[in-house]
Amino acid sequence: MIHNKFLFIVFTLLMTSLFSYGQLANTPIESKKYSVQELSHPGIMHSREELSILKGHVNNGEEPWARAYKAMEAWKGSSLNWTPSPFEHVHRDSYGANRVGDPQIGNDAEAAYSHAIQWIVTGNKAHAEKTIEILNAWSGTIETITGKDDNLVAGMIAHKFCNAAEIIRHTYDNWAEDDVDQFKGMMRDVFYPLISNYYTNSLNSNGNWGLSMVNSVLAIAVFCDDVELFNNAVSHVMGTNAQPYSTFSGYIDANTGQCQESGRDQGHSQMGLGYLAAISEIAWKQGVDLYGYLDNRLLHGFEYFAKYNLGGDVPYYNMYGKFKDVISEKSRGKYEPVFERVYNHYVRVKKLPMPYTQQIVDKIRPEGFTSSMISWGTLTGYQGEPMDSND
Repeated sequence: MIHNKFLFIVFTLLMTSLFSYGQLANTPIESKKYSVQELSHPGIMHSREELSILKGHVNNGEEPWARAYKAMEAWKGSSLNWTPSPFEHVHRDSYGANRVGDPQIGNDAEAAYSHAIQWIVTGNKAHAEKTIEILNAWSGTIETITGKDDNLVAGMIAHKFCNAAEIIRHTYDNWAEDDVDQFKGMMRDVFYPLISNYYTNSLNSNGNWGLSMVNSVLAIAVFCDDVELFNNAVSHVMGTNAQPYSTFSGYIDANTGQCQESGRDQGHSQMGLGYLAAISEIAWKQGVDLYGYLDNRLLHGFEYFAKYNLGGDVPYYNMYGKFKDVISEKSRGKYEPVFERVYNHYVRVKKLPMPYTQQIVDKIRPEGFTSSMISWGTLTGYQGEPMDSND
């Protein structure tokens, strides 16, 4: 009996290994095709042209941008009365326990981003100065991020700060170079050490952790104009140099679009997809087409998720043997603001259908605030024709 059990364990490990190998069949030669020689600015989630177009739509009162902008304005951190609350030491343990400086750091990062967008739309320098106030407050104060969730906190927050900083640095001329260098130091000394290995040291973690880190490393790389770091993060997420969970091929099944965390719950699956979407958008801004990578793998992941969460039936298997043998219904039908930009890219740019994703986009527009990813997706991601105000 013991012998048979041992053989079963060996067989399971072998199958898992073979499955992982099949999912990671890409090579460093392939990743070299996706590398860049220089980085353009602003170039994280927003190009200069896109910011200009966004400004025109909002100021002309066109929908859905006008309504989406009002939703952002109504969020508490968008007020010019917002005061940053920096901490020297941020701490968070598993499942959000023992929090110190969290959610303050997340709210301040999101507020900095909101004011950067408001600066673009209104031209009111007070918003640019508010962004700078927030960025300087944290970069001049924070020393550590600790706790069992330290990697995740760093992965969820760094890209928010960097998106705000990238906009201000390249559209506003009053952020002192010493303060810019101080911000870079915060990213390199406090955030980057926690996310530099994309959490590949633990198979106990799930893909959304590592993908949040890839996203933030890319954002740091762009802001710091670090080409080598940018190419390293792209190479990782392509599945060419690390364990599978935080890669396109490891997170999204090639045949069905199932996500690595589909058997865990729908909320975390959505986070993983959302980070892959942000990763793809940053890469796209730099001339790298990760949206199309592996036969538009990200599209299939979003459509699988959307179909199931809209109430449809989807194929499922216990991916990597981590979860149950049935797909999880936990958080089914609850949506984060991560769909608008992905839908825009595949449907409007690539002319590919996303019928299930479209239903979610129509259901939740305008996309609002999220604590873990970039908020206000409709405001910055919708690029279709202006809509009737009643739509």
